[in-house]
Amino acid sequence: MYTLMCRLAKPHSFNFLTAIYKANLVPISGLVVTFASSLENHADAIESLRVIPEIDLGQASGSKLAIVVDSGTQNRDQEIWNTVQALPGVIDLAVAMVAFDKDNEDDPSPRNRR
Repeated sequence: MYTLMCRLAKPHSFNFLTAIYKANLVPISGLVVTFASSLENHADAIESLRVIPEIDLGQASGSKLAIVVDSGTQNRDQEIWNTVQALPGVIDLAVAMVAFDKDNEDDPSPRNRR
């Protein structure tokens, strides 16, 4: 496993990840979503996150919500990040951690059966 820790306000500028994807490394991103006001005011946006199968919701505090994105492709990863950034009330999407696991198609784990 490889780990990258940084903070980005604009994750779509993550172009250097192309080389990592070409090496068959699968990203698992720990992100912090910041809303314009308290989370209670953004129930619809949070519900939109909840229905995306690659997202797990984490701890929430004030206007911040931790999420984990576990996607299988670069395109899907980018789609999810763009979707989160476009949600009403989202003012920032910060990267807390990105881990890269080797994608092993012979591995019978559920992650490789998607």
